[in-house]
Amino acid sequence: MLCPICHQDYKKLLHKFGGAFDEPIIEALRQEVPTWDPEHGACTRCVDQAQLDAWTNLKGDGIRSEINGYKILPIPTRLTAYPHYTGKGVTICFIDSGFCQHPDLEGRILKIIDITNSNLPTSDFQSPTSSWHGTMTSVVCAGNGKLSNGIYKGLASSADLVLLKVTDAEGSISGQNISKAIKWAIQNKEQYNIRIINLSVTDDYANSYKENEIDRVIEEAVKAGIVVIAAAGNDEYATLKAPANSPHAITVGGLDDHNTLHPLTYSLYHSTFGETIDGTHKPELIAPAIWIPAPILPETKEQRIAEILFELANTNDNKLFKTKFANLALQIGFDQKLVNQDIEIIRQKIQEEIENRKLISEHYQHADGTSFAAPIVSSLVAQMLEANPALTPAAVREILLRTARTLENAPIERQGFGVVHPLSAVYAAEVQHQDLPAFFTPIVNYRYKVIEFLLHQHDAKAVVATGDFTNWNTDEIALQRNGNSKWKATCSLLPKGIYRYKFLVNQEQWLTDPTNLFRELDGFGGFNSKLIIE
Repeated sequence: MLCPICHQDYKKLLHKFGGAFDEPIIEALRQEVPTWDPEHGACTRCVDQAQLDAWTNLKGDGIRSEINGYKILPIPTRLTAYPHYTGKGVTICFIDSGFCQHPDLEGRILKIIDITNSNLPTSDFQSPTSSWHGTMTSVVCAGNGKLSNGIYKGLASSADLVLLKVTDAEGSISGQNISKAIKWAIQNKEQYNIRIINLSVTDDYANSYKENEIDRVIEEAVKAGIVVIAAAGNDEYATLKAPANSPHAITVGGLDDHNTLHPLTYSLYHSTFGETIDGTHKPELIAPAIWIPAPILPETKEQRIAEILFELANTNDNKLFKTKFANLALQIGFDQKLVNQDIEIIRQKIQEEIENRKLISEHYQHADGTSFAAPIVSSLVAQMLEANPALTPAAVREILLRTARTLENAPIERQGFGVVHPLSAVYAAEVQHQDLPAFFTPIVNYRYKVIEFLLHQHDAKAVVATGDFTNWNTDEIALQRNGNSKWKATCSLLPKGIYRYKFLVNQEQWLTDPTNLFRELDGFGGFNSKLIIE
């Protein structure tokens, strides 16, 4: 069908507009087509552009998305992220294999220590084998693009960082050291203003979150007000392990956006998903996990080879090219006899080597894995917390899940609530300074033998809670408005067991409880929330 705004052919248009969030979008779309009505629908690209235009008008900021000939598009451009917020004033703690002080992070690293070696401070971790992963994840999240003239910057390009190395002397990462690092972050939360922990690491065991030390300390971190983001893993046939199995962490799976600006081409990355041992489903969200611009570790052999390859590729004078190649061939692992080949063959070999090494420039390559999807979500959370520092972990979770967009024609169990949508998430964080959820729900009060259902829904006129404990009757538990956008209902405590429920809004929209940590597939392409009475 044709989008009434851009007149391009799309299989599906967006029709759900309403509430305070969408008023600026509706107005921006009507500026394009005065006769347009929300019932006519619009394609996702027009909606995104309308929201971007609306924000630009509100903030007075110009939006740029220069690519400068690079083949790999920057993540903020691909996610249509709003650049006004850059995570300023927010500290993100990375717990990873190791780090180096990359130029893209210069001046913003508050602390960098080795958890495995008596928390010894260090200015740099020199081993490339342990340093590359943590350096890449932290720069993807919070790099300012210094070595790319500002092109490859993260969404949180002004955020401060605490970097905790958890690889031991034998090159291993243990659950014990991950737990130790999380505890350090909790203990030092106030000193460094740590609001987010990024975990692109994994334990060796797939056991219950109640028995896993990593999961237990994640719960402590969330109770302390820290948002915990965990990578799901890269094996779609694997079992979810800590920290990805933690109900208190926001687990991030992978999206393949094919390095494009066209949402209708999106597909899933081969990330880990499914039901945990404790009976809840992961991931909650998906974010780009392939074609990710990431740094090459500075002053390494790989970085020197990248410099040479691009120096050769950018040498247009054929005679000079041959001379340079003869002098540099051995340094990049080429047979020097290749110098006798036709110059076009040599140039083709250079280009093939650049592509095989996944190089973007002499300082960047493209990488893949949910290890990079998680930092993208962490960077989005930093933007949200800059926009509204009062957000609790429960509020962050609720906004992220509510504003995510489900990927069409993809199994719900592999994507959770869908693809993160930075514009909507940051906008919601910015405008909603009241009535935000402070804790996870439902609240089971064993002392007074009651259950409290809570929902934050600004545009609702009527809300009911219903589930298998009411035989899905929609007349028994009606929530009452308790503030501008809070809805609340109380019912008697149920017998010990596990129950399923949903909210029905305005007698037409079924919602999974976005602040409930536990859910299961409902058999109809969505999720039931789980009510656990112990």
